[in-house]
Amino acid sequence: MNITESVLHNQNQTQQFHRQYGANAILPEIDWNTLFKFSKLNNAQRQALDVLYRSSVPLALKVFEELNFDVFSPVAYQPQGLGLFEKLAQQEQLLIQSLQDESDCLNEEVRHQIWSMLLRGGAVLVFKAWLGKVKTGETVLDMTQFDELSDLLFIKTSPTILAERLAIDPHADHDHIFLMYGNDIFLDRFNSLQTAALFVDLGVYDAAFLSLRDDSVAEYLKAQGQVTQEQIEDLKCALNPLGCPDLITKQDCIA
Repeated sequence: MNITESVLHNQNQTQQFHRQYGANAILPEIDWNTLFKFSKLNNAQRQALDVLYRSSVPLALKVFEELNFDVFSPVAYQPQGLGLFEKLAQQEQLLIQSLQDESDCLNEEVRHQIWSMLLRGGAVLVFKAWLGKVKTGETVLDMTQFDELSDLLFIKTSPTILAERLAIDPHADHDHIFLMYGNDIFLDRFNSLQTAALFVDLGVYDAAFLSLRDDSVAEYLKAQGQVTQEQIEDLKCALNPLGCPDLITKQDCIA
């Protein structure tokens, strides 16, 4: 075995140990302030990320282990036909129960942050943080091969049911943070159209602006009476007065 092969072998062994430890809820510490140095996290938001991290990662790893799927493999992954959707759905209720148990001793603001983050991809985010940490030893997000699985870690539970389980008021006056990492913004997508509509009601998003980003959201918000086509067109003209093609980038806002 040459030096390169030896290094790769040792790295692989370390990663597999982390995978086994992680499935048993033994996780490396993540400094969220360091990871998201351009976002001003308050104490409640840091606590929420910690709870999501320690609840979501072990359950996700157990599913991958059952499927004999190596999260460190660089090979492109196609989830169809492997039963991943069904297994993750089964784990979702365990995740929510775990969060409910964990949040019993937390104040209402922390529970509200967990609710807000989870609906907008919090489980995806903390898994990327774990994967980056164990692959590099640094406090980074993994931005590589796991992208193909990201949407699978979005919960499917409705925002109202999740609010009931976590004993929070969705309309409580708390911040809904977006997290900056490099040129990317996280916690900027939704688990459902219902959630997108709720976050418009909460004043986190402008209905017309969100509609410009995603046509499916536009149709849903129009059906709910939250925006009109005229309002969408007015904003489009204001943002793009010269009618330049492709100036307004479309984005899939729903996982």
